[in-house]
Amino acid sequence: MSTTLRALAAAIWAGWYRDFGWINPLAGLFLRTIPPIASVLALVLIYGVAKPSASLDPNFGSQIAFLLVGGALYAHIAAYSWVATLAVAEGKWTYVFQSVYISPKSATPYLAGRTIASFITSATTSIIALTVGFFVAGALFPANQIPFNITFVTVPLFVLALVVNIFASMGLGFLLGAYSIYSTKFEWALPTYISGVLMIFSEALFPTSILPAPLRDFANILPFTNFIRASRQALLPPPLYGSISLYLSDLGLCFLGGIVFLAVGLGAFRLAENHGRRKGVLDRKAV
Repeated sequence: MSTTLRALAAAIWAGWYRDFGWINPLAGLFLRTIPPIASVLALVLIYGVAKPSASLDPNFGSQIAFLLVGGALYAHIAAYSWVATLAVAEGKWTYVFQSVYISPKSATPYLAGRTIASFITSATTSIIALTVGFFVAGALFPANQIPFNITFVTVPLFVLALVVNIFASMGLGFLLGAYSIYSTKFEWALPTYISGVLMIFSEALFPTSILPAPLRDFANILPFTNFIRASRQALLPPPLYGSISLYLSDLGLCFLGGIVFLAVGLGAFRLAENHGRRKGVLDRKAV
């Protein structure tokens, strides 16, 4: 256990060094905030400016708050869920994984550490993006209050939801990482396609209630959907949100779904990893 924890800690440090070793860390963090801020501001501008009648809606402020939380957290999920997948592809390109696999040890602690390092970075940048989006929306639409419920109780609830979602995101990363072991192309693009699917089914931009019944049912059981719902329950005020009972329900579904995702992802990755050792698929040059 201590060896695994040391490997995990070393992988977290390696992930940060890989992301920030080439630049001043503060400058690197600033650059990392640009994509999520741009994503959140684009949502605000498209909804509030491109649709002139939107600001006349009495529910406009609540709708903007809905988009701000969903947009920021969707960018957060997309920023770190694919790290395990891309680390495998990156390792194959640079021949790191071929060297690692001389050892009988599994690569799962390394990939988990890289994911946790990216999670901490993306959580920080997404919170910054959410804050910037709130103030920009308030400046653009001063007549419409953007409701947020920021207290000493709601902030820890939000942070807890962020942490619980790690299980689902890491499981998805391992699942796609299993594919990357065998792939010699397309593994760089696959996360983009999966990210687009999650944008539709995670309730990031619109309620799942507008989807047809089979798709709606699928979306409602996704841990990513329940993570964003729990975060809205924590950050947005009553009467539409702010329910502790609904927060705990969504958080519980996120946790249970995340454990399932993690178990399936780890199982698939270990099977692919062991088979890859025997068949030598990691020696195939990516093209």
